[in-house]
Amino acid sequence: MTTSRQDMMESIEFTKSDAHIAELLGRLHEMADLQALAALAQWDQHTAMPPGAAEVRGHQMATLEGLLHERWTAARMGTLLDELERTSKQANLTAADQGLIRSVRRGYDRMAKLPRSLVEEMARTNAGSIEAWVKARRHNDFASFAPWLQRTLNLQREVADRVGFTETRYDALLDEYEPGLTAHKVENLFAPVREVSTTMLQRIQKSGNTVDASCLRGHFSQSQQLELADKALRGMGYDFTRGQIALSAHPFTTSFGSPFDVRLTVRINEQYLQMSLMAALHEGGHALYEQGSAPTLVRTLVAGGASLGVHESQSRLWENYLGRSEPYWQGQYALVREVFPERFANVDVATFVRALNKVEPSLIRVEADEVTYNLHILIRFELEKALVNGEISVESLPELWHAKYRAYLGIESPTDADGVLQDMHWSGGFGYFPTYTLGNLYAAQIFSKLHKEFPDFDARLASGDTGFVLQWLREHLYAYGAIYLPEELMESVTGEKPDPQYFVRYLTSKFEKIYGL
Repeated sequence: MTTSRQDMMESIEFTKSDAHIAELLGRLHEMADLQALAALAQWDQHTAMPPGAAEVRGHQMATLEGLLHERWTAARMGTLLDELERTSKQANLTAADQGLIRSVRRGYDRMAKLPRSLVEEMARTNAGSIEAWVKARRHNDFASFAPWLQRTLNLQREVADRVGFTETRYDALLDEYEPGLTAHKVENLFAPVREVSTTMLQRIQKSGNTVDASCLRGHFSQSQQLELADKALRGMGYDFTRGQIALSAHPFTTSFGSPFDVRLTVRINEQYLQMSLMAALHEGGHALYEQGSAPTLVRTLVAGGASLGVHESQSRLWENYLGRSEPYWQGQYALVREVFPERFANVDVATFVRALNKVEPSLIRVEADEVTYNLHILIRFELEKALVNGEISVESLPELWHAKYRAYLGIESPTDADGVLQDMHWSGGFGYFPTYTLGNLYAAQIFSKLHKEFPDFDARLASGDTGFVLQWLREHLYAYGAIYLPEELMESVTGEKPDPQYFVRYLTSKFEKIYGL
């Protein structure tokens, strides 16, 4: 991509003087408002809604999604897009205009293939499925969740069949989260990740070298953990005047109008500090991305992240590449000691950071170290691909889950709650999980670029300065929202096309040093 930085900065404006663009924006503003209300209803369901309200919330969500579908598929939307595409070259439109047209065309073509009744049924099923998942996980009862998962699977297969695909149904679902992504591309990207992850794990295990992570376990009250999460988020640059933190069964970030209202949640284990702290950094990365979107893009499809893969690059960048590094904690460790003075008075920063980087096969994905994390994703990718493509059944999932954890990580969960029920994602559909690993690959490349841009990168982090990182990311990545396609954006940010070897080198170098290999 040869667009200059100045040209890109000037491109984050819509040509409102163009009658067609103005009309499109008017339609999208109303749709964005409806989508924000749907997101607000989902936020409430995860954080405050009483469990008895699940059925009525499902109807409310179906109504909102039905109204959105009506606006997406309006005849005028199709003719307006045709007119814009026919005249776009002569109209001298900005990159924001062009990105908007591309995004709306993609959404219109996809939604036009889905009947309103299907969209409404997916919303009702999603609302009920989330509540069923929460109860099933709490009571370790996969059998109670299985019928809901089967309903979701049937609906997702119908979506894939209606949207269309070249090779497999699963590709149609992947494409919704990451434009152009297919199972074949995922497998090619995963090959070097699988190799370096399994090799590094074996080298660490064979070395006999260990890391003491006991400082992260003990008793950490919920109120103190929330206080630390708050401080950590503020240290990153998260703006609480445009955000909020809450508790939920599974951490997530959502926007009701980026960059003006972006909220996140964490999950707390009072015996394990790392869970909430890493969740805060992870979700904080998502939230910073949304809060960094140019205000000119608000209430449109191009406000917020370019794709789920790019979004995950920011959560993983802040959680791992920064948040598990010693320079970062040299600058931020005082926050930990402020909240837990007695617990960490005699724990130095190097010991704390080594604890955060302890490599050990574990059952829970969101608690996994960087070496084993992508193996958790690989397991989910293989299972959901086979499930959507009709190669395995819902009923077989628990045992297949156990088998893959034995094969990839040498461990097995004694319960389904910490096994197949640990993630809420499948209550809403399939195709999301591969974007986590894609995010890891993107993040490694961006992290390398940051070091090239700032030769004193580690020293500045160690001094407590993270603002320079946030400012650079805002200027080079966040501001553009979804104006550009993911690969195009990555090439603009890093100067290269996405390359998994950055992750391979990062993981190898970091953990050879930590474990003295």
